[in-house]
Amino acid sequence: MKVKIKKPVSTIYFLPSLLTLTNLFFGFLSLTSTFYGRSRWAALWIIFAACLDGLDGLVARATKTSSDFGLQLDSLADAVSFAISTSLLIYFWALKPARYAGFFFSFLFAAAGLLRLARFNVKTKSVPDKRYYQGLTVPSAAIFMASLVIFRPAPNYDLVPAIYLALIVVAISLLMVSSIRYRNFINYFVIRPIDIKSALALAGVIGGLLFKPKYFILICFSLNALSGPVSFLVNSLKKKWLKKRQAEKPLKAADLNH
Repeated sequence: MKVKIKKPVSTIYFLPSLLTLTNLFFGFLSLTSTFYGRSRWAALWIIFAACLDGLDGLVARATKTSSDFGLQLDSLADAVSFAISTSLLIYFWALKPARYAGFFFSFLFAAAGLLRLARFNVKTKSVPDKRYYQGLTVPSAAIFMASLVIFRPAPNYDLVPAIYLALIVVAISLLMVSSIRYRNFINYFVIRPIDIKSALALAGVIGGLLFKPKYFILICFSLNALSGPVSFLVNSLKKKWLKKRQAEKPLKAADLNH
């Protein structure tokens, strides 16, 4: 009778999950920082969590340890680190004077984030083009909101800034649950072969983070949020123009025959 000896599980199998749990821990630190009134640190912990969120997926693919368990754990960590922690941060940072309206807009961000994560989990295996995401990603939305806080960390309890922030929250929430395509920049910088174009872009990112980090992060993620609607608008206008040209071709051919 042969006895099957199970191979010991390599510790590298747990590395992606360990990174995901560290992401969750940073989200927890963001929540506690918010409750203690440390807005800048709360925002920074969100950005640190986003770095870990991008890293765990890369490590899982590189070590061939991707699993459904890892996918679900990652989504739960993202729900805390980005959807919940960011919604509470923006409430205590600027939406508090709006009272019940502030509650609503903060919850709107959290709800949109959770819906976006749930949709990603359902559709992740049926995405035709891995170069693009459907809707603004939750970490990108969270980093954008966190960059606003880092730019001016002192809580602002005037009503006018709260109104502007509420409008931004609505726009970002709609982009998260929309079907607008966003480019997967992790693929652009990491997965694709390195060429001069990507090397220069990476050098620009490193330089921006070293010299003017708060300006660089705010500008980059503002442009990232806008890139989806702008690309959608440009592609829609291009399709209309091409359709119009195709419709005009038979008419021109008929005129030439006459």
